[in-house]
Amino acid sequence: MKVLNMRLQYDLLALVLTTMLLASCGGDMQEIGEIPQDEMIVTEKTSNFKIDNKVFHLPNPVQISMLMKDIAIPYNKDALSPISNLENYSTSFKQAVNIGVYGADLGYIAANDKNQEALTHLGAVKKLSEALDVSSAFDFSALEKFGSNVGDKEKMLSIITGAYKSCANFLTEENRHDLAGLMMAGAMIEGLHFTLSFANADNKQVVIDQLGAQKQSLDNVILVLNPHYSRTNAPELSSLVDMLVDLQASLGGLQTNYSFKESTVDEANKTCTINSTNTFRMNDATLSIITGKVAKIREHIIS
Repeated sequence: MKVLNMRLQYDLLALVLTTMLLASCGGDMQEIGEIPQDEMIVTEKTSNFKIDNKVFHLPNPVQISMLMKDIAIPYNKDALSPISNLENYSTSFKQAVNIGVYGADLGYIAANDKNQEALTHLGAVKKLSEALDVSSAFDFSALEKFGSNVGDKEKMLSIITGAYKSCANFLTEENRHDLAGLMMAGAMIEGLHFTLSFANADNKQVVIDQLGAQKQSLDNVILVLNPHYSRTNAPELSSLVDMLVDLQASLGGLQTNYSFKESTVDEANKTCTINSTNTFRMNDATLSIITGKVAKIREHIIS
């Protein structure tokens, strides 16, 4: 068992724990009141959102990248979404989904101490948020401190994480669930891109486990986007949902073995020990199919 004691790492454990909790429910979304409080509230900073009395876990871009960091090595700038594509993002669909993509890139960049690239991507996020008219959702007063914290990886990641949580909360409170879902879809796909791009024979099981951990997030993103599905009124969103559902079907090839054990939370020291285990199996053919589908979705998003 591994005990994490840094605030950011503690937050990441909350993400993993929530994913395991939802997965153990067989994919069904539960009413907030039905989820035991000691399992639902692991920390003050969660990635859970209440939409129509349902609890959805939506992935935070930075958290995703941190979870992928140990797989996506060595650092590869070419794995990032090109900033040069920014001028192509003229629709609300492209703007929202690529805020998520660039957010995932930001986490990966900052986690690898690539300071100048982090500032460049931060500028891209600000430009997209202004175009989408959600710049007020981001706490840019905090983000302005980003440059002065260059070199302090934990502080930089904390600032980015807080900014994205603020934006996602704003969008859900304003009933702009489609934009929140698109932002998280972009982050999720970019995280999967990192994982699969760096897959090899030595880390194959780790890659498969990460796919399993993200499966519930994919299910929830689809559920959030589905009410906005309309080929007439939202053709770009609808095409993405079709592609995500296709990916969801392929991830059904994951064989899961989940063993639940109650987690140990130390509130005083803000540490959480995950005692449950979740193991996955997948054959090479299915993994190859999923890799191809993620690449196709990502190209659709960032082009």
